[in-house]
Amino acid sequence: MQQGFTLRLARPEDLVPISDLLTQLYAAELPGALAGPHAKQAELLRFTLEAKSQQGLRQRYVLSDPTGVIVATAALDMPGEPAYERAPDGIMAMALRVLGVRHTLQLLLTVARSMLIKPQARPAGSALLHSVVVDAKLRGQGLGRVLVEGIEAKVRSTGLNTIVLQVLVANQSAQHFYHSLGYQIYWRSPGYLRMLSWPITMLRKEIA
Repeated sequence: MQQGFTLRLARPEDLVPISDLLTQLYAAELPGALAGPHAKQAELLRFTLEAKSQQGLRQRYVLSDPTGVIVATAALDMPGEPAYERAPDGIMAMALRVLGVRHTLQLLLTVARSMLIKPQARPAGSALLHSVVVDAKLRGQGLGRVLVEGIEAKVRSTGLNTIVLQVLVANQSAQHFYHSLGYQIYWRSPGYLRMLSWPITMLRKEIA
């Protein structure tokens, strides 16, 4: 672990900083998918985290600096557990309330386009790593590596030996980052959907 930084499971009191980080993730990966005031975007994402008995905190980790400020987060879907729902019941009503009609329609279009691609089912007994983000002000300092390698160690301690994740094809920096950590592409979305949605790649790493 980098000097003074701590990796731990997220707690309910972390919802606000986690929501803020996730707005940064959307801005970087799907610019324009979420629009409107930053605080309102964070409020909507906090709703998704709190839904279904705080599903967004299940197997979610945060990395905090020496002063306790949360600087990065990521989450896992473990085998046998329900997948994290990014669009839980009530999300559209909430979006209309906090973002307004125009920005909600924009979000709906993004969701519809993303649903055109169904990722390949992950290998049996593997953990899915998702929602990986480091505070934009601190990127380039190795904190992403600290975060991911720390989570890999947590997964390894459970007896699992495979982690998978998905990355947008257009996100070359993320692909380079994961390749540097030993993740390899094992599936690509069909090319014919390229004009209709956002092509993705699935990567995996054996951590045993």
